[in-house]
Amino acid sequence: MNLQQWSYAAMLVFCLIGTLPLEVAFRLGVLRRVGALSLTVVLAAGPFLVWDLWATSVGHWKFDPAQTLPWRVAGVPLEEVGFFVVIPLAGILTYEAVRTLRGRRAGARASAQQVSAR
Repeated sequence: MNLQQWSYAAMLVFCLIGTLPLEVAFRLGVLRRVGALSLTVVLAAGPFLVWDLWATSVGHWKFDPAQTLPWRVAGVPLEEVGFFVVIPLAGILTYEAVRTLRGRRAGARASAQQVSAR
């Protein structure tokens, strides 16, 4: 294996490194809600993974072996399957962090307005 084959997997790791700390920093609790998280990932990723499997099997889509790891799931690189888990997870963590941050700011504004009204 060469370094170029690790680029897709490295991108997924980079996405996780950028978003997993949000879980702790904002005490999101996303990873504790395993059922809801799993359902969300399956609903978001399922149709695209099925499409990928179909498109690669009929030759409409292909993955360059020089740029992907050799391990495959029904002809689809393992990183592509990982993509359908990592990217929805990163999106959910980002969304929940922004939502939490906006809620804190709104709460801080409301508290400041109450203090100034007194």
